[in-house]
Amino acid sequence: MKMTALALALCCAALVTPASAGIDIDFGANVQLGDDSELFLSISARYFDHDRTALDRVAVRYRNPDDLAVALYLGKRANVKAERIHRMRRDGMDWWQISVQLGLPSDIWFVRVDRDPGPPYGKAYGHWKHHQRDKRRAFTLSDAEARDLVAVRMLHEYYGVSAQVAMEWRADGRDLRRLVSSEYRSRHGKRERPSAKLSKHPGKGNARGKSKR
Repeated sequence: MKMTALALALCCAALVTPASAGIDIDFGANVQLGDDSELFLSISARYFDHDRTALDRVAVRYRNPDDLAVALYLGKRANVKAERIHRMRRDGMDWWQISVQLGLPSDIWFVRVDRDPGPPYGKAYGHWKHHQRDKRRAFTLSDAEARDLVAVRMLHEYYGVSAQVAMEWRADGRDLRRLVSSEYRSRHGKRERPSAKLSKHPGKGNARGKSKR
């Protein structure tokens, strides 16, 4: 029996909706739309299932919001306290070394993509795929790659967009604080999408703060 156009559309919608739903909510008057820091911390608290008040004490330790996101991500995956992550970081360990020290597998850094993501993600994805085929092949990530990959995962999972769309948002060089707050306003207030001002050279622009604290 042939499906009608309407039935086919409903079937496709049923397949797409769960993957694109995300966990975004409207915080209402609890946050100010114009305050990127407050929006970022409220969104991070929800995404990483972290107490909002306690998160304020963690956030002051990281000048770069991307580093805060990586710290929260690793802490959640390894089920360890933020103080331990910060202590390892303060002792000079990079994000990859911390993940290894915590016993986390390389898979935690990557989300599924349907095509070659290109720079700046292509190198990390390529090395990871080779490592998957042959575990004897060395694999590591730079801090910049760690920040990019966590940023993509957070945007992808929180807002329910594809990994490719999240990568495009990230391509213009804005950090996570600006990206998540901009997209929040586009959905719940001011109309300003993260992808509105994409760089003409997406491979050359990404948020890569060098601060370790």
